[in-house]
Amino acid sequence: MDFALTEDQAWLKAAARTYLENTYGFERIGSLADEGGQDLAAWPELVRQGWLDPDLGLAELVLLAEEGGRVLHPVPWFATTGLALPVYRAAGVGLPGPATLADGSGTCRATRRDDGWRLDGAVQAVLHADVAAEIVVAARTPAGVALFGVDPAAVSLSARDGVDPLRAASDVALAGAAGRLLAGPPSAAPLLAAIRSRATTLLAGEAIGVADRALAIAVDHAKTRSQFDRPIGSFQAVSQQLADGYAEVELARSLAYRAAVTPSTEAVACAAHAASRAAVSVCETAIQVCGGMGVTWEFPLHRWFRRALWLEAGLASGGLEAIAHSLFGEHS
Repeated sequence: MDFALTEDQAWLKAAARTYLENTYGFERIGSLADEGGQDLAAWPELVRQGWLDPDLGLAELVLLAEEGGRVLHPVPWFATTGLALPVYRAAGVGLPGPATLADGSGTCRATRRDDGWRLDGAVQAVLHADVAAEIVVAARTPAGVALFGVDPAAVSLSARDGVDPLRAASDVALAGAAGRLLAGPPSAAPLLAAIRSRATTLLAGEAIGVADRALAIAVDHAKTRSQFDRPIGSFQAVSQQLADGYAEVELARSLAYRAAVTPSTEAVACAAHAASRAAVSVCETAIQVCGGMGVTWEFPLHRWFRRALWLEAGLASGGLEAIAHSLFGEHS
């Protein structure tokens, strides 16, 4: 199967990179990260550029996620596009703005009352709940799992400390919160499963972008840092590490593109495993190549390492088990 980018896909990727690199330099990302904020003012521009267009397939979204990972895109695009947007499209209603998903299918219940649906329960670590215009909550009803739109003002949010300040999460507590039904049983459960697969594939794409940018930072340093009157990149001990990192990135990229085109359980699991491992491994290599500078707060590399660790945690669930099952079946 040919995984080469089409002309339109290559243009989309290039346009996204130009916009993001021109908008989010190291200093701006550092400032936003230190303040723990999101660049919500850029949301209308993303809409204008078509980042949420319905004609974008999973392959195109993975390309955008990859470019977002390269700059640590400080906008809740992944939470909206990867998690919440499929629910709104399935419901046939418009997106209210930045949104996120709180999967309370095992911890929340919804009760039908005279004035509508009411939700009770709690969901931990909901991504970007603090900046969402609406939170999509998965909750159990007597007939099965359903998905509801909930106003953030109707819930209690408790901020959580995390490794990546640009990926803020909050615990969400619901006590009789009003919810509008977006998807009911039996369609909500398979939709939720499809969203999990979609989100995993997008995170794999983002991890590739993180690894690719960390590698670029290390290569630039190896070209300009001299020792014994030679760039350190000319020494085999350095160049071999960078070459190994490049091979990891390209393998992960191929698997992520494959998962975007043929999103089987095995393909998604392989992409998640390879991409998360590449992000962490390449960031560690980049820090090693950059030496003492690589571990300073002023040098930007630690921010990509933080995102790599966040992605590793997010992509860790079930990947190896799914790969083993595809290889050995019931004997795994």
